[in-house]
Amino acid sequence: MHQQDIIEAALEKCATEPVRIPGSVQPHGAIVVVDNESLKVTHASENLSSLTGIDVQAALGRDLYDVFPKGTRHDLVNNLLPAFLNQKTRMIEKLTFGDQVLFAGAAAAGPATVFEFEPLSVQRNMSNSAISQLAFLTAQLQGLQTQEQLFDKTVRLLQVLTGYKRVMVYAFDEEGNGQIKAEATSGELEPFLGLHFPSWDIPAQAREIMMQIPFRYIANIDATPCPVIAADGYDTALDLTNAHLRGVSPVHMRYLKNMGTQSSFTLNVVVGGRLWGMIALHHTKANVPDQSAREVCRNFVRLFELSLDSIIQRERIERLHEAGRVTSELKSQASADTKASFFNQTILDRLRETMQADGAVLAKDGVTMCSGTTPAQDDLPGLITFGLGLKDPFYSHKLATDHPEAAESVGPNFAGLHITPMGERCFIAFLRRDREQVTEWAGAPEKTIVGSGADARLNPRGSFATYKQKVKGSCAPWSPEEHQIASDVWAILVASERQALIQQTTRQQKLIIDELNHRVRNILTLIRSLSRQSRSSTDSIDEYVETLEARIEAVANAHSLAVQKPDAFVSLRAIFDIESAPFNMDEQRISLIGSDFGIRPDVAPVFALVVHELMTNAAKYGALSQPGGTLVVDFVETDGGLTLNWRERDGPPVAQPTKEGFGSTLLAKAVPNEIGGKIAIDFEPTGVEASIFLPQAVFTGARFISVAAPRPPAATTARAPSQAYGSRSALRSLLLEDSFVVSMDTLRVMNEVGIEQIQTAMTVDEALSSIDARTPDFAVLDVNLSAGQTSLPVARYLMERGVKFVFVTGYGSDAVPNDLFADVPILQKPLQRAVLEATLKEMNL
Repeated sequence: MHQQDIIEAALEKCATEPVRIPGSVQPHGAIVVVDNESLKVTHASENLSSLTGIDVQAALGRDLYDVFPKGTRHDLVNNLLPAFLNQKTRMIEKLTFGDQVLFAGAAAAGPATVFEFEPLSVQRNMSNSAISQLAFLTAQLQGLQTQEQLFDKTVRLLQVLTGYKRVMVYAFDEEGNGQIKAEATSGELEPFLGLHFPSWDIPAQAREIMMQIPFRYIANIDATPCPVIAADGYDTALDLTNAHLRGVSPVHMRYLKNMGTQSSFTLNVVVGGRLWGMIALHHTKANVPDQSAREVCRNFVRLFELSLDSIIQRERIERLHEAGRVTSELKSQASADTKASFFNQTILDRLRETMQADGAVLAKDGVTMCSGTTPAQDDLPGLITFGLGLKDPFYSHKLATDHPEAAESVGPNFAGLHITPMGERCFIAFLRRDREQVTEWAGAPEKTIVGSGADARLNPRGSFATYKQKVKGSCAPWSPEEHQIASDVWAILVASERQALIQQTTRQQKLIIDELNHRVRNILTLIRSLSRQSRSSTDSIDEYVETLEARIEAVANAHSLAVQKPDAFVSLRAIFDIESAPFNMDEQRISLIGSDFGIRPDVAPVFALVVHELMTNAAKYGALSQPGGTLVVDFVETDGGLTLNWRERDGPPVAQPTKEGFGSTLLAKAVPNEIGGKIAIDFEPTGVEASIFLPQAVFTGARFISVAAPRPPAATTARAPSQAYGSRSALRSLLLEDSFVVSMDTLRVMNEVGIEQIQTAMTVDEALSSIDARTPDFAVLDVNLSAGQTSLPVARYLMERGVKFVFVTGYGSDAVPNDLFADVPILQKPLQRAVLEATLKEMNL
């Protein structure tokens, strides 16, 4: 294998290193991973016992309630981070394990939560002094006018605040290379100010993680990583992206060691939706940043980003204003009658300076004007021919390498070219000379390899001494601001083009408004139709409300599926799962066979309504109306589309309906008219059979090969039509819960089972006042509240008034006195919809 091939293979190996799933944690702390739904301990670090006294092997695979002490497990349950919270990390403060007090935090890990524990000896709780520090830092960033001022102020402030020996502002260029823009050192570490670092020092996957997390600290590069162990049946590849204790790449630790760094703290800087760079803090000794410093720096880097973005935008606007002033003058000159006076040499010179170009060439209607250093007279016709042949803007800072044909048009002295064409007879070109750029690298940027064959990998540089590299055949890249200036020049200069742009924008706005109005009218028309048709096909107010709500919910569910899919498709199986879940429960009476397909979001609501009507009819009159009945739906690919075969069996005898209602009309008309498909329904005595053909046009090309896709849990499926929901919506209810996050989740579950009128309280006094103001019909009480309170006084008060209620707790049933509340249901946190539904039915609610 050639050396270049070896290097490329090593680069690929580095780029694919599983840094998100290192399989280890930094050993000064320990982790426990808990599944958000089952509350099982799925993973734990090997050192769990040394910090918490909990045996790791005994904890794995067991329920959280069986592993942790009462008070601790209550706090852990309250700090689970399911996806719907949209929160990646959370601080839990202190937890007690026997005589050991630890600082704790939570981090999201897909369907699970990583709980991190660190010794209190290296932590300090957030304090007023920390808040004062952040206020001071914020004030110091006010009024800074340039990037250089912001960078210099930042490194000095952070060095004093954190005590790290070296603080650097590190910026990426367009090619991913980095440069140290500012630095503060104590003299113990080698200075790197102004030096460049090659792009492959930080692989792409590491940059992706940097985009997602605000900071990353490494406590000790010489510490032996602590392995993470998985419970039986769980994947060992645990994603620890959001965890502060995530293990460190061995290559990165060698890299830091070569820099003379023992520990580091990195603040990631994201500006304008891209990774701009980072603020790197290095130390000569092992060091864990305390919690106060972490929280201050987490917020400070966001202020830094805002300040930097503000300065960048201000600088850009100043340049654009200058370009605008220049082009305004040029536009005034355009009113002259003769072409000779159309351009002013001074104005063209100012345009060239604004673009930071060495030369400029303006060609319009056969007239050419030059400014600065331009191609020789013999080469100029080649540039004019090239420019007039363009339809789209063209730019490059490495002409000879990337665009040899353009390089020939300007001659050998230029490496950069930026052309903005305006029609077939006009363009403006800016040129930059091929100059020898002297770039100071932090160590020679050559790639070195250790190992051989499959074990070959990149070796971090052993020296960071300045290395000067002369680069030929290129110039400074054109910046986004310069692209904008070149574009704005002609948008302002040519009045007709500007007017066309205004007219185009006006037309687009009108189209958007018209489309929005059309969609709103369609939704209102659909709701009105559902209301009228449901009224005519029902015999009572309750049945009407129930039918209308169910039909509207079918449409809403499909709309939700549409907006939740980033790839603009809705899964057919998901629609069937949502509509069938209320009738399927745990009996698995409904079977879906075949591959899954993605359907267009605009078709999904109508199709969901069709499935809802078929499922409802099966539940009222067909196979799902009695025990033992089954339904099978086959997804069969056919030429030009997909056929869904619906077969009901083992239900009551079926007969042709004697009257046609909304459901029958919907099935007969919606499929051919709204979806463009076909539907045939046969009322066989053995069970209803239907065939629905969906044409290829309704599919997006997204396909999921999964014969037996798992069904969503009952807590996330649509609810079954039931008379109980109509009455539950009128229930006056009380929720007593001291955690805001848990309260929001419990409210969601209560809403899902039909309870709508809910008064919330966070303390005993609030709950008692609420009861006195309006006695509820039903209540949900968290047993253990903050400040040592319990909800038992509220429970006694409710019992005296004959109000039905349930307890929820993270401590287990022993938290409630059995002699006082023997008949009161005790539910576990987090509250599950299926559990609450079953409990309410037992209570006749």
